Amino acid sequence: MKQTSMYVTSLVLDEVNPRHEKRTTSLEESLAALLGDSPEKLLRLAKDIATHGINPTELPIVVIEADRNVVVEGNRRVAALKLLMKPSLAPTEKLQRQFSAIARNNSVPRRVLCVVAENRLQAEHWIRLRHTGENGGVGVVRWSSGEVSRFSGRSTPTEKARLFIDLVSDWYGDDGDLVQNALAVRNGRITNLGRMIADPYVRNRLGLSFEGDAVLSSYSRAKLKPVLARLFSDLAGSVTVDQIKSKEQRKDYLQQVEDDLPRLADRLENPEIYSKVGVGVATNGSADPSEGSSETVKPAKRKRADFEKRLFQGVALRHVSLRTSEVLNEAKRLKIDDMPNVGAVMVRAVVDIVVTEVAQKLSWRRNQDTLKGRIGAVLSQVDPNKDNPELANAWRFSQQDEGALVLKTLHSFVHSWESNPLTSEVRKLSMAYGPLLVLADELLEKKRR
Repeated sequence: MKQTSMYVTSLVLDEVNPRHEKRTTSLEESLAALLGDSPEKLLRLAKDIATHGINPTELPIVVIEADRNVVVEGNRRVAALKLLMKPSLAPTEKLQRQFSAIARNNSVPRRVLCVVAENRLQAEHWIRLRHTGENGGVGVVRWSSGEVSRFSGRSTPTEKARLFIDLVSDWYGDDGDLVQNALAVRNGRITNLGRMIADPYVRNRLGLSFEGDAVLSSYSRAKLKPVLARLFSDLAGSVTVDQIKSKEQRKDYLQQVEDDLPRLADRLENPEIYSKVGVGVATNGSADPSEGSSETVKPAKRKRADFEKRLFQGVALRHVSLRTSEVLNEAKRLKIDDMPNVGAVMVRAVVDIVVTEVAQKLSWRRNQDTLKGRIGAVLSQVDPNKDNPELANAWRFSQQDEGALVLKTLHSFVHSWESNPLTSEVRKLSMAYGPLLVLADELLEKKRR
């Protein structure tokens, strides 16, 4: 088997594809069969391909039959490409409009890297492993929910809630009522807990933050116990989602439990880190001296790669003004782990200063009223086809209105006292916008030439 690049138009969908209930006799029939009763799945695949390109870890497999390049593995991907290139192939007008809209707003690959097999028999082994389960470990072994969580950095509120429940159960294992309420919340109200701890205001008042598989607490577990006992009792009992749905409702709830909240003066000088290892919690909370607990054992910090330690590390601007360059260089002195709040503010400041200077020096007038427009104008110049993988997050964070780390989140780090940026968030923002700053700087150099 060998790899070769082929034009999408030269590829033929498999007419005896196991996904089809019966053999198809034309491209249109094959496409209709793949769209089936759930065309939204192929639409989502088309959108992903148009945005990120073909998955390089799973290449289509092609066999040559009667001088035709027949796709025996990867028919859905190739079908999505064909529909993007020619939306009129879709069986309904609605689908034609939808595929056309995706193609109009994105760059569609015209060629695709394929693996060419000598015949179907040679390809059969690999296709079987791809689609028939683990096969004793030889095939694709799906991740467990825990492995998915670790990969995603426990990014969802529900996963953070599960982690927090495990931690509370370990902290207060000798309090039967609290543990029972925590388990009741896990089994029936976990999304309500997730809603609470996903709120920056709630996290700030409880002194909690989440870093992957670890929880950082600014209060000792003894100081937190009264409010956590009240919270889990309420969530397991009378408090419903309708009472904590909005930000204002969650603020009202914290006011109701004000007497149980730890005092701000009780904050620890340095937050304690509680990390899960296996099924247990490897470290204990920082206890009050009156508890007679043993000394807290802190887990060793993960050593980060050099480029992750400082803001915009490795970014150098040579064509912007001296003042802009100095702002960047001063920002680069910030250690992200030491100063995440200042780091988050400086990400926004540096990006805004650079894109504004570039727009003014290049005499741009369109889309300059908002930071989103200014960043978008630069992105459109340096990555018109949206195919630079280094800029994928800059596009996503700056041009989408919903999701993690979008501009309204970045604005809140500057303008809202309730927003607590995590070091992981600052690092992601720095790494997302760093390549944009470099390419924006190069636009000024091109002008001089």
